[in-house]
Amino acid sequence: MLRRSWTGRGILCALAALFALAPGRAPAAGGSLSYEDAVGGALRHSARLKVKNEEIRINEASWRQSLSSLYPAISVNGRLERFGNLVGPTGVGTINGQVVGGLQDEWRSSVFVMGEYTISNWFKKRYESRYYERLTEASIHDSEAEKKKVVLEVTDLYGSLAEGAIRLRYLGQMIDRMKEAVSLRAAAHREGEISREDLLRAEVQVVDLEKERAEAARQFKENLTRLTLHTGVEYEEDVVVEGLGAAAEVSGHPGPERVEQTPEYRAKCKEMEAQQEKGRAARNNGLPDVGIYGRYDFYGRNPEAYDSLKEMERNSWNAGLYISIPLFDGGLRKWERERATREIRRQEEALRALRQEKGRDSAGLFVKLRELDRTIAQYRQLLVRYEKLLAIASGAAALGGRSRAELLESGKEALAIERDMEVYVNQRAVAVRKYRLETDFAGAMEELDGNGTDRH
Repeated sequence: MLRRSWTGRGILCALAALFALAPGRAPAAGGSLSYEDAVGGALRHSARLKVKNEEIRINEASWRQSLSSLYPAISVNGRLERFGNLVGPTGVGTINGQVVGGLQDEWRSSVFVMGEYTISNWFKKRYESRYYERLTEASIHDSEAEKKKVVLEVTDLYGSLAEGAIRLRYLGQMIDRMKEAVSLRAAAHREGEISREDLLRAEVQVVDLEKERAEAARQFKENLTRLTLHTGVEYEEDVVVEGLGAAAEVSGHPGPERVEQTPEYRAKCKEMEAQQEKGRAARNNGLPDVGIYGRYDFYGRNPEAYDSLKEMERNSWNAGLYISIPLFDGGLRKWERERATREIRRQEEALRALRQEKGRDSAGLFVKLRELDRTIAQYRQLLVRYEKLLAIASGAAALGGRSRAELLESGKEALAIERDMEVYVNQRAVAVRKYRLETDFAGAMEELDGNGTDRH
């Protein structure tokens, strides 16, 4: 009677440990790690994002540089030279309209202010400026696309870490139960109640579980190392990886308008617009060059260099309008226009291919989510049935129909089912986050930004 009472208390303890929520591990020296921390660290540490930011600044500098052609050019030019007469006097010479004698050597100095404004740049160079402006906008969206790649990589990696943490937690509980079952079977074997074969089967299960836990621990450590490469943070092996939490519901199949909101698609659209601006610039490049100019001259001459500079006087000024009409350039402008046309066609095809690719990615994630939902629902039904089986087994054990070792082994099987269900729930959470990134990147990043991750 005493033995049966002890066995009943053990069964109740085993069932309570099995069906109660698994207690969280106390933070060890390694602390805890959340998904938001991992993403935020990766965005701040990523060298790829820093390169993309520099590309934005480079394209912006090119755009600002191209705008200079729309402004007038003003320059000051000067010259100081030694003039030596090599022939005798042959008459009166002039320099810039001023009479100059030819009998003596002297220093001559001149300064002139030159201003020029090319009017034709407004219908020629202006489109080149727009080309660089569109490239700057494209580089901004390209940086967002690179940010999305980094977040997707970290999401996959963190999902693997969370899955490893789930497997290690359940394997620890399963091993504890099987070790207790082995100890009970060993006692039963010594009393001659079970055969040596039954004991060996239980021991083999413990060895298999230990081997599975060692492999899961190895993969967990490798994933931590990979995450360190992304975030630049060294993690301890005992770090507590927080779960991804409950994933939001996804309703409706992704429409084509969602593809157009992706940063990859926006970047490609801006690249195509840039090529269109370049095509307009190439088309207008065959038009005449038209501009206005003005010049104001100062001139001085004297045998002494200092006096030549000191005695400079206003000499002349001129202003005018010029026009240059290209007649023949060897086909330069023609093939420039042809190349621009073909580049526009290439960008259109690339944009069409990208739309199809991103549409397939979103549709694939949507299908995966639906399959995961069905799988999780099946596991929940299976777990409910295992709970009923355990309740029946517990009742049989209380009546002496089953041993406590058998009950522990049944509990281990139920833990395996619960573990697999938690793994699929984690995979669904990862898929939902990837789906949000693919179909609503701005909204997904706003959620992360609210947690302080979008700071780089």
